Amino acid sequence: MEGAYKDKYTFIGEWYDNQASLIRRFNVFYYPTDDTIEMYDLKNRKTFLRRVKVNGVTLDNFFIGSTLYILGRLIKITDFACEDTKKKLHKDMQVTFALIKPIPTRIAGKIITHFYEHGLKITKMKKACVTSDDVSFLCRSQVSDNTFPFLLEYLSGNQVYGMELVGKDAVAVAMKVLGDKDPSKAEPGTIRALFGSDPVRNCVHVSSDPDGAIQDIEYFFPPPPQHLSRLRLTATLSNCTLSIIKPHAIREGKLGAALEAIDEGGFDITALNMFMVENVNASEFYEVYKGIVQEYKGMVEELASGPCVAMEIVAKDKNLNTAVEFRKLVGPSDPDIARLLRPHTIRAKLGKTKVQNAIHCSDLAEDGLLEVEYFFKILDL
Repeated sequence: MEGAYKDKYTFIGEWYDNQASLIRRFNVFYYPTDDTIEMYDLKNRKTFLRRVKVNGVTLDNFFIGSTLYILGRLIKITDFACEDTKKKLHKDMQVTFALIKPIPTRIAGKIITHFYEHGLKITKMKKACVTSDDVSFLCRSQVSDNTFPFLLEYLSGNQVYGMELVGKDAVAVAMKVLGDKDPSKAEPGTIRALFGSDPVRNCVHVSSDPDGAIQDIEYFFPPPPQHLSRLRLTATLSNCTLSIIKPHAIREGKLGAALEAIDEGGFDITALNMFMVENVNASEFYEVYKGIVQEYKGMVEELASGPCVAMEIVAKDKNLNTAVEFRKLVGPSDPDIARLLRPHTIRAKLGKTKVQNAIHCSDLAEDGLLEVEYFFKILDL
């Protein structure tokens, strides 16, 4: 099982087997001709998964450090399994870290879209409140700058969005897309030129080199159990409802537009995290629809098909019932009906089908808090 052939790429993948409490290692083969995957158990020396198509998994998903959801298992890609695959992919694909500073959600949405349009995909993301220690680590390259004390004051105790970005030459591309640290000197059309105001309030901080990017990502997105004691999420669990930007919408670059629509619709995003939802959890989450909604099976498969973004939503007007009002903004479950009857709703603008309708929201007011707790207190453990 060595080497790569013209019709496939080979990787080393790891899966943590909860029942056996051990890490299993595989050769993971990807066939670009038909987007199929095959897995070979390295310890037992036998085929673990025969060649099969996995919804939502393409060659773009394969890079060192990526996590793939393959038929109920989270497989982490840890290395290339052959030199041919490494030569073809490694020289281009890279990860970097970006931190969106405290700015209006609609601007954050525009920035996310800007990254996507320049070939940078978000593979990890969460909203967190940072301390002075967090800022000192993440912005350590700027400690000697005369603006650093102001940056420390600006960010400490405030909420930010941290993101892992993946793309060709991601570190250099992200820095170019941002522009000069001083927005007044940034090239026209760059993020800082468009949305920044000064060298401190310049919208986004990004890692300055590949090694630093890896360190930043590991710091902001620590593995269990460290994530329980560092950079806790920001859920309020009060007069809230849940919203999920579905995997297909993430892949299609619609996350930024969804954040803009939520902000402009009169709602705050008080917590946000990108999740890989396993099939068993998707089934459990949508269980209320089982036997009632014809699309139940498709809904489960869609939610488990790749990264989704879960958010706690709170109405800016504290006198409103968040769940009821947000449901109006999201619109009918069928995007075609939404476009006909309520064309200004999120599903009308971003949805495709009843299953791929871009966004989930709590249908019943009493379910809003329960669904938020499911994602931010149970799945986040």
